[in-house]
Amino acid sequence: MDDRRTPSDDQFPPPTDDGRQPSGTPVPPPGDRPPRRSRRGLVIGLLAGVVVLALVGGGASWYVMSRPRAEATAALYTAAWNAGNYAGLDEITTDGGAGDAHTAVAENLGVESTEVTVGEVVEDGDTATAPFTAALSLGNGVEWGYEGELPLERVEGEWKIAFTPAVVHPRLGEGQTLARVNAWGERGRILAADGTRLDTEDASGSIQMLTGTVGTVTAEDLSVLGPAYAEGDPTGKGGVQQAQEERLAGTPTTRIQVVDEGEEATAEADESAVVGSIEGSPGQDVTLSIDPAVQQAASNAIISQDKPTALVAIRPSTGEILAAANVPGGFNRAVEGQYPAGSTFKIVSYDALLRSGMTTGDPMNCPKTADVGGWPFKNAGDAEYGAQSMTEAFATSCNTALVQEVADRLDADSLVSTAESYGFNSDLDIGVPSLSPSFPAPDSTTLLAAMSIGQGQMLTSPLHMATVPAAVADGSWRSPVLVTDPALPDRPEPTPIDNAEALRPMMRAVVTEGTAKDVGFAGEVYGKSGTAEYGTAEEGEDLPAHGWFVGYEGDVAFAVLVEDGNSGSGAAAPLAKRFLDGI
Repeated sequence: MDDRRTPSDDQFPPPTDDGRQPSGTPVPPPGDRPPRRSRRGLVIGLLAGVVVLALVGGGASWYVMSRPRAEATAALYTAAWNAGNYAGLDEITTDGGAGDAHTAVAENLGVESTEVTVGEVVEDGDTATAPFTAALSLGNGVEWGYEGELPLERVEGEWKIAFTPAVVHPRLGEGQTLARVNAWGERGRILAADGTRLDTEDASGSIQMLTGTVGTVTAEDLSVLGPAYAEGDPTGKGGVQQAQEERLAGTPTTRIQVVDEGEEATAEADESAVVGSIEGSPGQDVTLSIDPAVQQAASNAIISQDKPTALVAIRPSTGEILAAANVPGGFNRAVEGQYPAGSTFKIVSYDALLRSGMTTGDPMNCPKTADVGGWPFKNAGDAEYGAQSMTEAFATSCNTALVQEVADRLDADSLVSTAESYGFNSDLDIGVPSLSPSFPAPDSTTLLAAMSIGQGQMLTSPLHMATVPAAVADGSWRSPVLVTDPALPDRPEPTPIDNAEALRPMMRAVVTEGTAKDVGFAGEVYGKSGTAEYGTAEEGEDLPAHGWFVGYEGDVAFAVLVEDGNSGSGAAAPLAKRFLDGI
């Protein structure tokens, strides 16, 4: 036995008189037992983290030649195996072929990570053996472990792995590899807040836009879904079905088989070919915050609309989405639509003025037009109200009174900061794709004034605008939530709205004596109408406009949008009344 040593050989204990390493963990026979570790394996694992650099740098031969110990070669091989660096394995084998064999198994099984731990290496002259345990993560929640053995030979003073396919797995022979076949269990359900099932074939189009559907896996899906799937398997398409695929699908029952190279595993294969079987688990249910009664009221309120319309309802005390309805179907404008907010944004703007030191009784002036930075602002219908209090200017939605105060008292930072306290410039992570509302900093006083009345460079959605009156009702802005079980991680903490108490009577005045006084709301309803201009106008005509109405009653807040509705109080507010009357 070659007894040459280098200074670093002290990492390894000296051989005993019979030429073997000191006793350690017993060498188990190969088989399909669960992975286990040994102290010796941990030591070699630490060595592996260092020596793998030699392989990456192309210096494997130099390293092994300078350390003629079998342990070093075993550590080098397993370190590269763990790192997925299969291309360099052939350099430290006697006959090559290791790189291709490992690559084929990794691709066939969908190996995401590998942890191979080597036990005690036993040398016998110019041969040695090193037992190992392998723990493989195969994606989609499938974990598999087995044991094997690395045979080594010393060739011209250099230890190498005597590679055969059995090094990868002890049941492999020449021309063979491993492959997997999967079987999925029962899929989880999508439930409403009261436990009723939402993912049914007869669900409304609005609900299906939230839940998504279950379709079949295509070839294009496989690169995203992973190796547990095959073409034709069920998978979620859109909405919660896709976003919660891992939970709803569960984990497949997986059988790993020995197959000839180029062949695939099959469910009908002989049991003698099976080297591993991992029992799967059925899918788990996902619960949404949707209240079926509120959802039905929302759908009934807008079902007869000829123009594209959306209605969203939220529980202010929790931020839970109670309903999201769309007419027509095909696009979830309630959640993903992007629109200027129009005068519904004045809730935010008046909050900013209150932060600047104004009070709800302070006098304001509502002329027919107001010039800000050279741009003439006017009111709907060319109205002018003269002297008003802040509450009266809010209730009548006077543009000219507001833009004058904004130009005098606010700047870009103060308005942006207030908008952000209502969720602008943040992601609304509700569990399905949704618009992230934006409010960029205006770069001029004119644009500042325009954005204060919900025009200019700002975008929101009905979902987001429902959170604005909800924040006033509750006293805190809460990021909306749709998926309640499992709870979504990292939900933002509520943001206090310090002026909520002052804003509530202003919103009540809209209903009792302002723009919505003729709608006929019953009960104690708080609201704000809005008309949001968009596009370009024909010569001599006004810009086209969407109609908004947002508000709350009790612990239900809502936002109604009618595309091209022209008037918030005329087109959207009556739908809000119909909705509230229905719950």
